[in-house]
Amino acid sequence: MKRIELLAPAKNKECGFAAIESGADAVYIGGPSFGARVNAANTSEDIKELCDYAHLFGAKIHVTINTILNDQELEKARELTFKLYDAGVDALIIQDLGLINGPLPPLEIHASTQQDNSTPQKVQFLEKAGFSQVVLARELSINEIKKIRENTTVKLEAFIHGALCVGISGRCYLSAAITGRSANRGECAQLCRVAQSLYDAKGNVLAKDKYLLSLKDFNQSQNLEELIDAGISSFKIEGRLKDENYVRNVVAYYRHKIDRIIAKRDDVVRSSFGTTTTNFVPDVAKSFNRGFTEYNFHEKKDNYANFDAPGFVGQKIGKLEKQKNRDLTFSLLKNTVIHNGDSLNYYDNQGVLNGFRISTLKDPNTAEIFQEIPFIKAGTVFYRNKDAEFEKVLAGKSSCRKLSLNLTYRENDKGIVLFGKDETNTEASVEIALEDKQTANDLDKLKANITSKLGRLGDSVYTLNQLEIKLSSSYFVPQSVLNNLRRQLIEKLNKLKTEKRKEIVHNFENAPMLPEKEQHLGFMANIYNEKALDFYKKHGAKDIQPAYETDRVHDEECVLISKHCLRYCFNLCPKRHKVKAQDLYLVIGKAKFRLDFDCKNCYMKLIGPLK
Repeated sequence: MKRIELLAPAKNKECGFAAIESGADAVYIGGPSFGARVNAANTSEDIKELCDYAHLFGAKIHVTINTILNDQELEKARELTFKLYDAGVDALIIQDLGLINGPLPPLEIHASTQQDNSTPQKVQFLEKAGFSQVVLARELSINEIKKIRENTTVKLEAFIHGALCVGISGRCYLSAAITGRSANRGECAQLCRVAQSLYDAKGNVLAKDKYLLSLKDFNQSQNLEELIDAGISSFKIEGRLKDENYVRNVVAYYRHKIDRIIAKRDDVVRSSFGTTTTNFVPDVAKSFNRGFTEYNFHEKKDNYANFDAPGFVGQKIGKLEKQKNRDLTFSLLKNTVIHNGDSLNYYDNQGVLNGFRISTLKDPNTAEIFQEIPFIKAGTVFYRNKDAEFEKVLAGKSSCRKLSLNLTYRENDKGIVLFGKDETNTEASVEIALEDKQTANDLDKLKANITSKLGRLGDSVYTLNQLEIKLSSSYFVPQSVLNNLRRQLIEKLNKLKTEKRKEIVHNFENAPMLPEKEQHLGFMANIYNEKALDFYKKHGAKDIQPAYETDRVHDEECVLISKHCLRYCFNLCPKRHKVKAQDLYLVIGKAKFRLDFDCKNCYMKLIGPLK
């Protein structure tokens, strides 16, 4: 039986709790340091609290240590892994192979997507080296994923939703090349989200100040079952910088999708337990997104970017009917309702995105805007990128997760016993001796009192499924004793689950030789410390160079490799548009790059910055 894991992001403890409550089977979160999101660090104490809560449901916590590390950082990171183990963490997600060249705690070690896990040979190597789970590259097609599965048995993890990096993860040096801030060090400046210009070899402008590298967001909601059949067991939502509302909505959305698939199949089960209820209808289109794409999943070439805006434009709500000073009247789409506080966007006559907030509604179709607004042409299309009412609902106690619990109450010669077993198959019993044993006068009242007090589970993660009362002596029991009996059982069940963890034996010292491609990566091997250098030397690397981030002289080098192709987007693809290949140049700020094209494998490369 295949266990399916919905893996959610968390920038902090609160987002982690929201993810678990909304139905996540696992959460990935940054530790105190060394994560690929430098602004999403968390204390060991917060992580322990999150682990304890997640483990109540059989859910897991993965911590990211997915940056490359210098020699001083490496040993600190190694110490941190043992502290995280003590906090109850279930898995570590790592990029730097220097970490596996030395002791690690008995946890699952996952290969970060920052390692560019994109071929059967690479994933075979990682499996034989001792990794428990491999995070696949986002660029992979369904056929490439199937080929990896056919040649490996390790657990495979795939992204299904969220922001897309335009460059192959772990092989993108664009930020480091221009600003000195390295994505591999957790400090990406996100230069793919700033305006760029495209020129041909003669200097003709093909696009001026457009967001040519700003990809739409990944959305695999229609392909989940195909991914299951291809061998994916962990379904990952991107978003470790997103807020609680985003996490609640997106996790609940995919929880519903995956549960429907599990319900109709007999070969898959969920990897954690509990039932989530929400007081909202999940809709990923209402949370931050840049528009959606399935990227290269079915190998359908497309413009994967939104050239006009790098952020959240919003859902189309209708068109402007008329404007009177600051009052705007809309012709709304069917079933569309606007609210006070909604944020609206529109493109002006120059194609620039503008927006404002609705101050107050004068009627269902007319909004007053308190701020100064320009004249807007009738017929202009409007979008909503914040639904104030939806966000308000999400911000409350909008999702709740409970475990089904069966209780058995009985008596013995000492007093009373309460036995409990929940849906995780965790079971415990508590006994309380009664000093003054008296027989109850009213049996029905006794049973009603027992049922009432033992069924009070509201503040816990449990909901009562069944209570069996077995009376042999019909002892009268004070309400305070019954309440104490219930509390002790809940505490015991919770303690058993927070202490339960499978220890993993690693065999990284027996890692095989690197695959041929990995032996010739040059600076793209990201070797930043002596332990990583030693590992690569021992495992067959031929072209060994220090990482791009070291103090080395940079020539005009490949700083980005992408499935996104600007030749294709501008109808200049020799393969598909049957035109003569021509040289293209991309300008970002003051930096200029030459575009190279690997048409056989359908990749675009940025070379530079040009001198």
